[in-house]
Amino acid sequence: MQVLIVDDDMATVDVIKNSVKWKELGVSDIFTAYNIQLAKEILKEHNIDIVISDIEMPQGSGIDLLEWFRREELPGDFLLLTCHESFDYASNAIKYQACEYLLKPFDVNVMEAALKKIILKRMETQKLQENSEYGKWLKENQNHVQVAFWSEILSGHIAGKNEIIKNEIENRKLQINVEQDYNLIVSKITEIKKDRAKMSPDLMLFVVENIHSEIFCGCPDNSSVVSMDYDNYYIVATVCQKKDSEELKQCCKLLHTVFKKIFSSEITMCVGKPCKIENFYKTFHRQQNLIERNVAFYGSYFQEDDAAEIQQNIKNVFEVDKIEQFLSEKKKLEILSYMKAMLHERIYDKTLSDRVLSRGKEEILQAVYTYFGKKEIQISGLFVDDNLNQLGQKASQSVLDMIRWTNYLIDCTFQYEESVQKNYSLNEKVDQYIREHYRENIGRTEIAEQFYLAPEYLSKTYKKLTGRTIKDTITEYRIDEAKRMLERGERVSDVAETVGFDNFTYFSTIFKKYTGVSPNQYCKK
Repeated sequence: MQVLIVDDDMATVDVIKNSVKWKELGVSDIFTAYNIQLAKEILKEHNIDIVISDIEMPQGSGIDLLEWFRREELPGDFLLLTCHESFDYASNAIKYQACEYLLKPFDVNVMEAALKKIILKRMETQKLQENSEYGKWLKENQNHVQVAFWSEILSGHIAGKNEIIKNEIENRKLQINVEQDYNLIVSKITEIKKDRAKMSPDLMLFVVENIHSEIFCGCPDNSSVVSMDYDNYYIVATVCQKKDSEELKQCCKLLHTVFKKIFSSEITMCVGKPCKIENFYKTFHRQQNLIERNVAFYGSYFQEDDAAEIQQNIKNVFEVDKIEQFLSEKKKLEILSYMKAMLHERIYDKTLSDRVLSRGKEEILQAVYTYFGKKEIQISGLFVDDNLNQLGQKASQSVLDMIRWTNYLIDCTFQYEESVQKNYSLNEKVDQYIREHYRENIGRTEIAEQFYLAPEYLSKTYKKLTGRTIKDTITEYRIDEAKRMLERGERVSDVAETVGFDNFTYFSTIFKKYTGVSPNQYCKK
């Protein structure tokens, strides 16, 4: 197996060449090039199996090299490197069949995993080409066949008693004992956005599968790990020989440590009770549900016996009046400390679940609504903050996420209150709005909506600041504009409609009330 490293940065080339364990991957020769032209010369002279190339280079991009490589119909695969998370070149990389891409700076372990994935794929392709008979391929690829079997068991495509499952095993020529008990470990991987920007979903799952296989099954070549991609999270199911509770706990601890060294995502693991294959389908779905509900273990691991008791009828999580009182006293730390105490009590007595957090979220919002209601401030303007909405979507995921959301919500609450209660400039803002919209059908309700205030509160505050009502201000401005238009010789009917009166008679009455003469008389002055 021969590899070519292409990058205009000599330091990057040296890091790749000297840090990857090439012999363990079966790579015998490593070539290097610092520009596209030199890379092309090497590719013409040697049978390169894998090209590791940077995308952004001054004398031609990695995509240009990949396009030329495919056009020349050279055998081999590409691993592309990029500094940009957006990876604008993705469509072209896919078009010209790049195997993988990694974000710089890359993790050496991830680089090795990407290379291993590419090498395994090339070896399988070569075997298929050498052995056209499916039976020979099947014999040499038992790992893939076994993973496919476990996938069909967990999805329910293979279901029934032991005899049915045993026949499926025999037909696939697998060495699996249906009478034996197994442990099923289900992992849920969340917060995957950052990692998916650094590597492809396929590569990430390949690394995850191999970590699970090596730690739980003692073999890095996966034959017992099934992964499922649900767009914004992954589910990984591992089938391993029955182990005692302490050994499983140590495996989970090690896996969590290794996982966090490589990824920034969160992983939550549930270890199932020993069971036979015929019960895998129910066990698998029960464990997924336990992970979803047992938010106290988010980002950690637990066994089924540790799971919380899920309550159907949830009593109050927090005292809304107490939180509202803390808000009125501007005591954010007291709110957060109180919440932590209440939630940790539920962790201790095993009653904390996602439903509890959802109920707690509703109670926090209720306290905020009450707080603003007493101040006669409309709350709708509070929720235009994208960060607040994003944190709110995750609030029932874990205690930490609930605290983060509440902390940010309180900050937004106080900032929002301060912004709407700057009464010294409120009358100026209202006057400005009237000047810009006097032609429209506006009143105190429409203006109050613009400033997220209750109409009654706005009217009372405005009159206190200016000594006149909002209605009088709107009318006075319309009449002043009407006078200017009439002085320019415009028709009375056109003026009435332009300044916001839809009834000519009413316009004449109001105009005379404010000026002492009718519009027609005003024109004759």
